[in-house]
Amino acid sequence: MTKLACRKAIADLWPIDPADADEELPSASNAGLIRDRYLRVPVKDKERYPSIRKGLFKTMCNAQKKAYRIYQEAFTRYTSTLHGAKGGEFKTKSRLILGLGNENVLETGITLHHTYGTPFIPGTALKGLASHFCDQVWGTEETEFKRGGEYHTAIFGTSDDSGHIIFHDAWITPESLERGHGLLPDVMTPHHGDYYSGDGPPTDFDDPNPVTFLSVAGTFHVAVSCDVPGEDGDKWADLALRLLTDALREWGIGGKTSSGYGRLIQVGNDVSSDPVAGPPGEPWYRDLRGTTIMVTRAQDPNPKKNRPYFVAADGFGGFIEIGDRNTITTEIGETCELIVYSFQHGDNRYSFAIPGAWDPE
Repeated sequence: MTKLACRKAIADLWPIDPADADEELPSASNAGLIRDRYLRVPVKDKERYPSIRKGLFKTMCNAQKKAYRIYQEAFTRYTSTLHGAKGGEFKTKSRLILGLGNENVLETGITLHHTYGTPFIPGTALKGLASHFCDQVWGTEETEFKRGGEYHTAIFGTSDDSGHIIFHDAWITPESLERGHGLLPDVMTPHHGDYYSGDGPPTDFDDPNPVTFLSVAGTFHVAVSCDVPGEDGDKWADLALRLLTDALREWGIGGKTSSGYGRLIQVGNDVSSDPVAGPPGEPWYRDLRGTTIMVTRAQDPNPKKNRPYFVAADGFGGFIEIGDRNTITTEIGETCELIVYSFQHGDNRYSFAIPGAWDPE
């Protein structure tokens, strides 16, 4: 009876036929609450409700825009508490996905702030990434950075001691939500479902299975601090921030990092020379016709066509329109340079040219 009463209450709030579920839930402003409580029919019933998953994702994306005003106040309050912390703004190079495997009512999960329903990166995730990067990368140059070494222990601690560096949660900036970033629709296409589930070997006869999910693009406020006061504490915090900056840039955080997800670049540092970053206050999707930019190859959103697809640092992707695309040898997850031929604002998509195949002049 309780479940039926809850379902009826939800239906009264969202008085739209589930078959037409691409309509948004009026006044909804918490994407996490929508995901966890407002799915009215089984998401796996794709025959009866083919749009229910798409509609829920669309509603979640629209909700975060409505949360902008209150979230802006919360963000200002949160960052004001980080007195003495070292940090800055870090922008996603392509997309970011945290909590993809978290248990929830959908097939794919995502980490959202419980109160505001906005994307954030937990400090524990940042600490884990930095610890592993310190051991595997910095530790090869200096043994004190290896796990168990003096520097590694001072920063990250042991099972009996938490260490001296505090890795704060990284909140997405309100400007990212205002610009229409934050949660964005995405797709992955597993080709060997039976093999992944242990029911058979992978073959060329397996059908691709596109799975929609939500990923994140935008700028995050990343901060670390040291519990040791004074100049020595500041030096350790600076060291930890450099370590975390390297780890976010080189390895990335979250899921699908092998496909180019999860990389973040510090704004005003490596990004300062990146033409797609643009000056503050300008949209990231400006028309940059004739500009050579670094892009990351990703999977074609339409797996049936399987065209070379590339994602720029602003999170928008596109295809090669000028030049022989067959000459591109870049694998998925690898980067290369392409020239922006145009930006189609209606489709939010770039058109690229291969260097040497088109003269912007």
